[in-house]
Amino acid sequence: MNKRRLKVIVSIDGGGIRGVLPLLVLNHINTLIIEQKISDYISNSIDLIAGTSTGAIISAGLIAKKSNKYLYTIDELLNLYKHRGPQLFNLSNPAHEKSEGLRLVLKRKFKNILLSDLDTKFAFVSFDKIANLPFVFGRNRSSLSSIPLSTALAACSAVPGYFPSVIIDEFELIDGIMAAKNPSKIALGHTQIYFPDDVYLLLSFGTGQLEGEMYDDIEKEVDTVDTLLLNKSREDDNLIYYRFQPKISNAKPQMDNATPENIAALIEDGIHYIEENKALFDSLITNWKSNL
Repeated sequence: MNKRRLKVIVSIDGGGIRGVLPLLVLNHINTLIIEQKISDYISNSIDLIAGTSTGAIISAGLIAKKSNKYLYTIDELLNLYKHRGPQLFNLSNPAHEKSEGLRLVLKRKFKNILLSDLDTKFAFVSFDKIANLPFVFGRNRSSLSSIPLSTALAACSAVPGYFPSVIIDEFELIDGIMAAKNPSKIALGHTQIYFPDDVYLLLSFGTGQLEGEMYDDIEKEVDTVDTLLLNKSREDDNLIYYRFQPKISNAKPQMDNATPENIAALIEDGIHYIEENKALFDSLITNWKSNL
């Protein structure tokens, strides 16, 4: 009997400028898998990637190619957040011209790339205001394959009240956080459709644990999805699940606080999380290698 192949799933939460955190963790994992000769680059190992809002932007950045070469490295994506953060996530003054910066940056960074150009399977999460239902850009929506990637990403990150909705055919699309800030369950569901008989390694990346008054219903749902998948992985030998959710200790948690000082604080929090969770990363690498 042929051994079932390991399918690697990456899921990245929404969270504005706090997308710095999953980028730092992804960069660390990339270093580990290169050192352990699991892969020469993490994007080459990903079978499906999912993202909501800022997570969709990062996801697209990880898999977008031109001339069969990845458009951006993880370091380059991190630099995008460092240097273009205020343009990408300017929510403090929606009337200001920079509030259109998100779409302009996306158009420049993903110029002339269509959804059909993406080789890796994907699930970018948005929300349809008209139907009041989640909307997922994926290979299953072949009618939208000619949509520019930048348009899809704008639809996934159009925060109501700050960025206008994106109209595509009969859909009026807004920020995917309205559907699923943590898209891990959506990612697993799509992977099971594409690869129904394989073993899954699901890597779920959070954008920082929020507490106090910021721990609202959306955050509760983020944790509910995590608990559901953790329990499922304990019962199902075909699902290996890891959740990476740094604690925000030094940074301000607001998703639009993209000052240089706060980005530096987010980086400090991310580095601390990596240093404090060596056992978690060691476990991931051990599991990954043993299932190749």
